[in-house]
Amino acid sequence: MTDIAIGEQLPADPREERIRSVVVVGGGSSGWMTAAYLVTALSRDIRVTLVESETIGIVGVGEATIPPIREFNRFLRLDERAFMQATQGSIKLGIDFHNWGRRGDRYMHQFGRAGRELDAVVQLHHWWLAGRLAPGGEDYPAFEDMFPATAMGRAERFVPPAKDADWRTGQYSYAYHFDAYLYGQYLRKVAEARGATRIEGLIAGAERDGATGHVGALVLKDGRRLEADLFVDCSGFRSILLGGEFAEPFDDWSEWLPNDSAIATTSAREPERIVPYTRAIALEVGWQWRIPLQHRIGNGHVYASAFSSDEDAERRLRATLDTPIIRDPFQLRFKAGRRRRSWVGNVVSVGLASGFLEPLESTSIHLVQASIERLVQHFPTRRMDRVLRDRFNEQTRLEWERVRDFIIAHYHLTERDDSPFWNHVRTMTVPDSLAAVLECWRERGILAVEGNHLFQLASWSAVLLGQRCLPRGVHALTDRASPTYAAAEIRKIAAEVKASVAAVPRHDEFLARYAPAPPEG
Repeated sequence: MTDIAIGEQLPADPREERIRSVVVVGGGSSGWMTAAYLVTALSRDIRVTLVESETIGIVGVGEATIPPIREFNRFLRLDERAFMQATQGSIKLGIDFHNWGRRGDRYMHQFGRAGRELDAVVQLHHWWLAGRLAPGGEDYPAFEDMFPATAMGRAERFVPPAKDADWRTGQYSYAYHFDAYLYGQYLRKVAEARGATRIEGLIAGAERDGATGHVGALVLKDGRRLEADLFVDCSGFRSILLGGEFAEPFDDWSEWLPNDSAIATTSAREPERIVPYTRAIALEVGWQWRIPLQHRIGNGHVYASAFSSDEDAERRLRATLDTPIIRDPFQLRFKAGRRRRSWVGNVVSVGLASGFLEPLESTSIHLVQASIERLVQHFPTRRMDRVLRDRFNEQTRLEWERVRDFIIAHYHLTERDDSPFWNHVRTMTVPDSLAAVLECWRERGILAVEGNHLFQLASWSAVLLGQRCLPRGVHALTDRASPTYAAAEIRKIAAEVKASVAAVPRHDEFLARYAPAPPEG
């Protein structure tokens, strides 16, 4: 035991500064994701309270996710079958892009890595590029033909990845499509069962500490006060605390992402068919999503009001639906960008309260998840430790900007010139961070992204090559083999990938056996 001199000040007992109560502002999927995660992760004596009002509607149009959601659900100890049944969920192997490079083009951004590498020095996409130089390339495989997840998706089949298997049966991943409203309600049951408290009420204002500026309590319209040490703002676009009470500046990204509107609806599911991927179909202005759940299809059209009227957008959406509408179309308005800081004082914002990025790469739920996990990693004391807060804000900024750049690339790397919208995004100046990535790729196919980037080589190469962004030259070390040899090996891999899914069950058959949704009504 260390000796302490008489008169020396004892260090403060950290337990005296511990957070003892957290209030989550707002429900929906982001609010209940936050409450469920916190009540699972935090000490049992930290109270978690969520305040929401049933008078504030929730969109609930259906949600497409990316594979990290499986880690989130596992942390919450959710049973996959029960979760999929409760949310009418289906499997997602990737995103099927139509008309993005040119009208008529189609490629998939898949989940998982490409097929077996040819050697340990040069990555497979370089050998694929080298093989294109071989003579007689009329039947040369597309780059997406290298991915087991793409082959499975195109065949509309699914089986979970095998553990300790070879690359054909274990080198892919998956996520989910589900009803976002039902997901929130499912997590509400989980959170409340583990000790979270829900309060019904509308927020009228906040009481602030005169010295620190921290929020001491929320004041509800009926006069009730909700005190807490930490507040998590999940109030959506309203951003009640971060944007309203703290007036945190908003960085507008609409110069690169001009879409500011969406029209959404749901339609009947296709009989005997549920495809295991999201569709993102480029239209004259913006794009259309198609998310297949077990009981219906979520549809929407994201567009820029500067290039299209609402009426024309609705006509475009209706013209592309392939099953009958079961919910009247409704409008959504937004602006691409984010609050400059996501953690101010003793308020941390999550999801739409922090900012908005259109759901082209299904990152909305993930950005909620990442913020919650980052908060727990940097969980403060009541002093709201500045170093932790600054690091949280810096990591959040980098994550949002990297996702932003990946989305911008889809628009900028088009060859379409058939409308003012596509001419605008094709010729616009992009952020310096994205320009640097594209410059390096265009030289020799090298991907210059950091190791902690959400999207890595498999994702970037799928999009870049899928949209015809070919490097000017091949990797210098592909001279270790002839283009003819590379082409032959690429054809072998494509054939092996295609053969690997022949015995896999159809996706709808897998769902019917594994996690059939309960009958409606």
